[in-house]
Amino acid sequence: MVGRSMVKRRHRGIPYAIVGIVVLIAAVNCFGQGPKLAVFVQSAAAVPTADLELIKNYASQRCSVITGANVCSQGELMYAQRQTSTYVGNSITVEGMRQLASTLDANHVVILRIVRWEKKITYKAERSLLLLAATSFLDASLQILITPLGLFLGIEKEATVAIFATVFSPQGDVEFTTTVTYEDRPLFSLLTADPVEAAKGAIDSALYQLAVAL
Repeated sequence: MVGRSMVKRRHRGIPYAIVGIVVLIAAVNCFGQGPKLAVFVQSAAAVPTADLELIKNYASQRCSVITGANVCSQGELMYAQRQTSTYVGNSITVEGMRQLASTLDANHVVILRIVRWEKKITYKAERSLLLLAATSFLDASLQILITPLGLFLGIEKEATVAIFATVFSPQGDVEFTTTVTYEDRPLFSLLTADPVEAAKGAIDSALYQLAVAL
């Protein structure tokens, strides 16, 4: 009888334990959420549409990782702009910023504006001369074969992107600004230098600064 009574009590206690766990999880989710950020990427330079979409998605993902905050999805950003008839462009009114922040329930609104997007090819004569000097002891026929390679190594491609980042409060006040310029100039840059990679580097740098400032 005693054993049956203890088993019954245990079974009766299980539902209460489940309810307690559910309440605890709800409380953690309610009070443990960090700030919510709305991250807009806007271009004031000639950026290809496909590249801009890649950069927008990258900025949202990296902002969540670097700051540890909840970040609005691209769908939420588009919906909020339609709802408020306020679109993030070269300029935005204080009232428009307040409406966007309110609609998105965001603690901060981050605008990453691409102000420079360049691809430039230069020629470094010293590289070619260095290779030619290093191979001067070779046979003349080999030097003739290597000469085009020396000329090729002197060509350098550089991708440069500059981003102006601004953080607004829900009241439309400017909380933080920074400008970051990043160059993508890897080895064999003629084949691999990419403005998208430069933009990613600039975004990471801006977001790290933002995370420290906020």
